[in-house]
Amino acid sequence: MKPESASHLARAGELLTVAAENLDNNHPADSASRSYYAMFHAATAVLLEEGIERSSHKGVISAFGEIIVKGGRLEKRFHEYLREAFDSRILSDYFPTPSVSDIYASEMLANAEDFVRACRGILGE
Repeated sequence: MKPESASHLARAGELLTVAAENLDNNHPADSASRSYYAMFHAATAVLLEEGIERSSHKGVISAFGEIIVKGGRLEKRFHEYLREAFDSRILSDYFPTPSVSDIYASEMLANAEDFVRACRGILGE
C-alpha cells in the first residue's frame, strides 16, 4: 500500500475512535462529523490506491461512487453512507445548533465503522 493511502487509512481509524468518544460524552453532532471524516479518509485511501486524487469532498464522494461502487467493488449502500454522512457533517459543522440526535449519530458511527472496514478489505488490510 502507498504510504499516503496508509496514512489516510490510519486517520480513518483514529477518527472512528474520536467519533465513539464524542458519542459517549453526549456530543452527537461532533460524533457525526468525525464519522463522516473517517469515511472520507477511508474513501480517499482507496481512491489513491487506484491512482485517483480529488481536491474536494464532493469529488471524492463522486469518484468513490463511480469507480468503486459502480465498478462493483462495494455495494451501493456504501456510497449512500458516504453521501448521507457528508450532508450530516454540513449540519454538524456549520450550524450553531446542529440537530443530530444521539440515535442518528449512533447509526452514522455504525455505518462509518462498516464503511472503513469495507475499505480496509479492498486495500487488503
